[in-house]
Amino acid sequence: MDRYLVANYALAFAWSVVVLLGLIGMGRLVAGWVKDETALGAGWGLHAVWGMALYLFVGGALALMKLCTAPVIGLLFGLGVAVLLWTTFRRGLPSRAALTGIAWQNWPAFAVVALLFAGGVCWETGSSLFDDLPAYYNFCEKLLDTGSFDEPFSWRRLASLGGHTLLQSSILVYGSFANIQAFERGLCPVILLGLVLGFRGGGLGRSPLGLILGLAAVTTPIIRNNTTSHLTAVVLFLGLFVTLDLGERASAARRRFLVVAGVTAAGLATLRAQNVAVAGLTLGVFWLGSAIMDRRPGRQALAEACSWGGAMLAALLPWMIMAFRSNGSPLFPLFAGGNNLAFDPQGVGGSLYDRLICPARTFLDPGLVIMFVCLLAMPQWRHAGAARAAAIAAVITTALLSYGLSLSPDKTTIARYVQPLLLVGALVALMTAALSPRRRMAAWVLGIMFIAHDLSGRCQYLWDHFVELQLANRMPPLYTPRTIADYREAQLFIPEGKRVLICTDFPFLFDHPRNDLWIIDMPNAASPPPGLPFRRPPEETKRYLRKLGIEYVIFDFASSHALYSREVWRSHAEGNVALWKIQAPFFNDFFDTVDRLAASETQLGKIGNLTVLQFKPE
Repeated sequence: MDRYLVANYALAFAWSVVVLLGLIGMGRLVAGWVKDETALGAGWGLHAVWGMALYLFVGGALALMKLCTAPVIGLLFGLGVAVLLWTTFRRGLPSRAALTGIAWQNWPAFAVVALLFAGGVCWETGSSLFDDLPAYYNFCEKLLDTGSFDEPFSWRRLASLGGHTLLQSSILVYGSFANIQAFERGLCPVILLGLVLGFRGGGLGRSPLGLILGLAAVTTPIIRNNTTSHLTAVVLFLGLFVTLDLGERASAARRRFLVVAGVTAAGLATLRAQNVAVAGLTLGVFWLGSAIMDRRPGRQALAEACSWGGAMLAALLPWMIMAFRSNGSPLFPLFAGGNNLAFDPQGVGGSLYDRLICPARTFLDPGLVIMFVCLLAMPQWRHAGAARAAAIAAVITTALLSYGLSLSPDKTTIARYVQPLLLVGALVALMTAALSPRRRMAAWVLGIMFIAHDLSGRCQYLWDHFVELQLANRMPPLYTPRTIADYREAQLFIPEGKRVLICTDFPFLFDHPRNDLWIIDMPNAASPPPGLPFRRPPEETKRYLRKLGIEYVIFDFASSHALYSREVWRSHAEGNVALWKIQAPFFNDFFDTVDRLAASETQLGKIGNLTVLQFKPE
């Protein structure tokens, strides 16, 4: 048994508990601002969602000012825990009768989420050599070390506002990259169960049906191929629905609930680009439906639109300004930025028929069809404004994503992007029907069908978390100590404070405070205007980089595991996958250009497989 790894896991586990409690405490602040008893008693799940939304807003503002470092994040969660303790003692500790009165049927669900939490803290499976190691991990390290993460040559930074990076970094304050998925894999199931059981004053928590729906929610195997947000999106999207549902029923504090919903929608939008559509559609459909169905006066409807719209814009603004500062687009892909229009990861041709038929195939996908069936078979959601808005937004966004991603070479691409949306749509329909006397039996039947549809997958999902927990004391490293030493030694060739372009597998191993490091995760895909020269003499690339203040390059094309491997991209260039054939020339041209520059410019040294290049003065 490795005592260091055990200590690392224990510290990460304890800190993850602090993060969860801190989010609940921040949510208590939001509930206190709403000044409504239903908000104060909404339960830990919704309070954690509100705390997450507030944290994303505050964290974004701090990152905009380059202040969102590890000590500051630690302080924020410390304050959150202090608020939780203060509000708990102020309202009075739960009595013994209240604790013993917890419905017995919830304990199996609590046991399941305890396993998911414990296994999720040390979850290491699923890290991508193409996405996480050369890009997403680097964003986290750069944020914690420097307070922000501008990356003008990064396609992945261009396509992401960065909210998920902040949430991942929260765990890394007292964890390691072995625990980076703890927020997604560990904390989110706990919050998700709280949302289901706490719905409408805990009505589902007092019913055996709540156990079925809770287990259906937390044991659904989420499709993924890297560490980006999927379950986090489920939590924030479902939390947005519950917030609107509360606001729909609390007329006195409706305006404040709409403000909270706007901030929650902004938090959802910061996670991934497609979430901007589902968040905006949910709020827009809810507002339009309530204005028409309730026949609200025009002035009141306008004031409500300003409430949620203004709150959402204000909470998104720090992230949008950061994205514009980094990549020239405040909200990609709605606004073009430093992206190369010729480098289109999705637009690879194909007939209009192929694109139009893809949404139908998505809804009928064997892994997704049960969610769509639950949504269609439960008409109760159509009569509740919040449920109607969330369901319609989920379906429309799913159809649009299916159309846009219809020609992806990866058959799971569409499913993993739309599964969180349809899962929330199904939960919205089932949760709403479960509290309706006329639809409760149908909710029972569909809830059991939902679990039985992929029972083996759910069991495997739980088993995988158990296996990860068993491996907590002997987790294999992503890199060796020699690799870390090579990266630090290579960086020492470059004077402190100089700007460097990085093209290596593990950029997060560099010392970010020492130098201004910019990664180029997909060469020629994103770069500041007028754009990285393509198929031009290497001297033009040198002049272009020097104008941006870059005089040094560190690269490794010889031993790269995947993204910067010449062999990989040469095979893609000759392969039959249209998407990769489009990208391959851009990668191979960059490899050739850097090699020619290495032959004509000054090589400061080579450490391991890392080459350090300096441009000669002109």
